[in-house]
Amino acid sequence: MKKLLGIIVLGLLLSGNAYAGVNEPGSGPIASINDVKSEYYKNLAQVRKKNKHLITYVSISNNGGWASWSLYVKEINEKLHKKAYKKCVKAAAKYTQEDCFIFAIDDKIVWNLDGPAKPSKPKESESAESKAEQEKQAQLDKRPGRFFEDQPDVSDDYQIHFIYLLTLDGKDSELDTSGWIEKRVNRVNDKFLKFSAKNKKSNGIGQQFKLDMTKEGKLDVTFVRMNISKKQLDLPDYPNNIIYPYLRQKGFDNPKKVYATFAGFKTKHGNSDGGEGYVPMMVIYTPAVKTYGQPDMDLIILHELLHSQGAAYGCGKRTYKGTHVKGSDILGVNTVTSSLDSRNDTYYRHDIEGCPDLAKSVFVTPTAEDPWDPYDIFCRKKRGNLTHPDLYKGSLRCKGGAK
Repeated sequence: MKKLLGIIVLGLLLSGNAYAGVNEPGSGPIASINDVKSEYYKNLAQVRKKNKHLITYVSISNNGGWASWSLYVKEINEKLHKKAYKKCVKAAAKYTQEDCFIFAIDDKIVWNLDGPAKPSKPKESESAESKAEQEKQAQLDKRPGRFFEDQPDVSDDYQIHFIYLLTLDGKDSELDTSGWIEKRVNRVNDKFLKFSAKNKKSNGIGQQFKLDMTKEGKLDVTFVRMNISKKQLDLPDYPNNIIYPYLRQKGFDNPKKVYATFAGFKTKHGNSDGGEGYVPMMVIYTPAVKTYGQPDMDLIILHELLHSQGAAYGCGKRTYKGTHVKGSDILGVNTVTSSLDSRNDTYYRHDIEGCPDLAKSVFVTPTAEDPWDPYDIFCRKKRGNLTHPDLYKGSLRCKGGAK
């Protein structure tokens, strides 16, 4: 028996009829389906070795969270269904606060991913005082020049969109409206331009990331206040496993965009290096990054932007577990240096056949004649001409789901 830990989200405790989802297959999309399937197949492999049967129940939340329980049994009957369900419900009370339904029986997945979502359990009504407090906070969050939605795009090109993210109880330092985020992003992009231009194969022509801009020519930054408290993000799970699904549920799921988030808080898991990045998202924990000062602050941001492109690549030279680089480099192991222009033979202009080259990503400009899309490669798993056998070796897995 193995408990599968899901993503922690805000909510109230489970209520409703006991055993409501016993023997009832689940229905509806699962935001973290890749994670759910990964854990399910691990358990399936174990029961096959033990010559037993497998009952798997799963609970999902509207914010992208999930919890589940897999029960190894000698036979499948009503009693053991109830046991698996009750274990799942216990986990769900902490991780999703929703009901559990059958995901799979032995090697057959019975959850209908294309069907309508099961109705949520009835929740206790929020108090008038709580609603009034939320409405008050929403009014306080309004600032001149602040956007609560992604603004209309000035082009249909691939681009990086920026988000200023706060917890439910987080202090608003106005990093979006003060221009702090825009200033840092422009500085980082200028560094990337200088670094890339110094590459021996660049002929002095550098590149920059394509940024999501407003029609007024300003960086498009969206303000998001989560319905998740700081305390919940500090529970034992990496915060990006909460943040990324939350943002997808809020509509930040355009496959032609990388969502670069500046969080106005620190976490237990994000304080040591200041950020985390995967295809197609990244998070910078600004209070932690600010402690590094200039220029290291910019280098950390650039480091995570490179991770949002899947770099470093498992098929590159000198890679460490397919995600970082051995030696002095901006993607160096346990260090961040300004050495993007030192050797450049692992993820930028490397000429390794069938291996992604950052210089040819659709998210950088000038755009190569034969560009590749990180979302296609790492999320949809469409290799195209990137056929290197070590392409996915230790690669930064897709956090955005496949579309």
